[in-house]
Amino acid sequence: MKFKRRLTRNVLFILLSLALLAPAACIPDKKAQEEQRQEIQGLKTEIVALKGQIRALQEQVAKMETGQQQIITLLANPPAPPPPPAAAAPPPPPEPFTVSQLIKEKDRLLGTRVTVKAMPGPVVVHRKTMLLSAPEGSIEVYFGDLPDVKTVNRLTSTTLDKPLTITGVIGPPVGGANLRIIAEVVEF
Repeated sequence: MKFKRRLTRNVLFILLSLALLAPAACIPDKKAQEEQRQEIQGLKTEIVALKGQIRALQEQVAKMETGQQQIITLLANPPAPPPPPAAAAPPPPPEPFTVSQLIKEKDRLLGTRVTVKAMPGPVVVHRKTMLLSAPEGSIEVYFGDLPDVKTVNRLTSTTLDKPLTITGVIGPPVGGANLRIIAEVVEF
């Protein structure tokens, strides 16, 4: 019995010691508690930052979806093309020269295309030429190479009583004339 009592006392002592030490062992260290608080605070800060990034990404996705919808709408219903810019009217043709002007400026105009308006003089049918005269001299107009045969026939077969507008290239004089024009267009 002594043994039982002793055993019981020893067990009681151990249990009592454990009971007294157990609460002390369960109380966490203040340093460990502070570290845990800091970790928790850091995690909370990261969560807030991640939520901000998620919101920014959601806004970007929303903008991209809006842009895609606009592109799809434009592809489905393309806008009418803008009207072409108004073309500038071609400049009016220069005023035709007179025979006097051509004779005065013959050195500058030699080899260029000109337009002259004048009353026709005598027509030499077999050479297909006519003369344009002025007080300063005369200009021979060769019309035999005109592409319009009707115009050539009209020049050689009718009386010319109205001024003609002749466009052609001025060449050096042939015969008694001051200049020669190879006619490209003759307008009555």
